[in-house]
Amino acid sequence: MLNKGEQPIELLQQKPPRRQQKLSFAPFLLLIGGTVILGALLVGAWQVYTTNNNVSSNTERQSTGGKGNSAQDPASWDSYPQVYWQTLRTEVAQGLHMSEQQIQSNFQSTFHTNSSSNKQDITAAEVAQWLSNLANAHGVSQKQLHTLEVTAVQKAHTVLVNQHVLTQQQANENMRRLNNQDDLNMHIFNAFADGGNNNERSK
Repeated sequence: MLNKGEQPIELLQQKPPRRQQKLSFAPFLLLIGGTVILGALLVGAWQVYTTNNNVSSNTERQSTGGKGNSAQDPASWDSYPQVYWQTLRTEVAQGLHMSEQQIQSNFQSTFHTNSSSNKQDITAAEVAQWLSNLANAHGVSQKQLHTLEVTAVQKAHTVLVNQHVLTQQQANENMRRLNNQDDLNMHIFNAFADGGNNNERSK
């Protein structure tokens, strides 16, 4: 048995370890709390960063959209200068071993085109037959006809690129648009319609 005077001493000796146990949890709590706060700050910073990037990207696209589209989109066929259509007529005439005047005379007699409305009524099949007849009459096969049409369009576009009317990218895009025989035929048809008069030409 301990005396009364010895009990307080024993109690005092037992209390410090309990305080030490309580204090030992403090660093862990601080570490966890700091980690949570740091994570929240990082998430917030990331959201602000991505939001700002999206806004700046949208603004940049809007501010440069017009210029970008004009650089990529080909010009309208009807806005092309006469040198383009003249090059087409010259190349096709040479390929068919004819003069431009001969082809235009044949064009007028075949289609009897006296107005723009008449031209719009002409079908792709009629144009194909007209070109085929011209080719056959001058010993040009259908394969050769296709090749000379493609070559004529390419050379006409090259002229516009050299004159800085079109970029090479626009010229390439236009060539992709003329992706079938009917489109090529109608393009040649338009070149000879009224001698390549832009105001009378249909697309």
